[in-house]
Amino acid sequence: MLGPNQPMILHLLDIKQADESLNAIRMEMTDAAFPLLKGVVATTDVVEACKDVNIAVMLGGYPWKEITLRKDMLSTNLSIYKAQSLALEEHDVDAKTIQIASDNSRRDEHQQKKH
Repeated sequence: MLGPNQPMILHLLDIKQADESLNAIRMEMTDAAFPLLKGVVATTDVVEACKDVNIAVMLGGYPWKEITLRKDMLSTNLSIYKAQSLALEEHDVDAKTIQIASDNSRRDEHQQKKH
């Protein structure tokens, strides 16, 4: 996606409840000493996460629950991605690529357990 020798700074964003895990991921990434990883910004603040970003890859989404209707989950995910997109736009980010992928693995895993 970036080429074999492209240095990068990762900006990681998660919800406030995941702050401890997010910080652990930041430390693991830093400790791994990847030669092209020049920094890690790990935050629960969407504005901080979107500052100085050139390429945005949005992963995740609202966790699926058995009682969640698909339309409600999609609506919630849309509001999450919309807030992130607005933050990118607000900071005049010249993001060349924006990839969005919702995390449906929990739903798929749950369905596999039922069978």
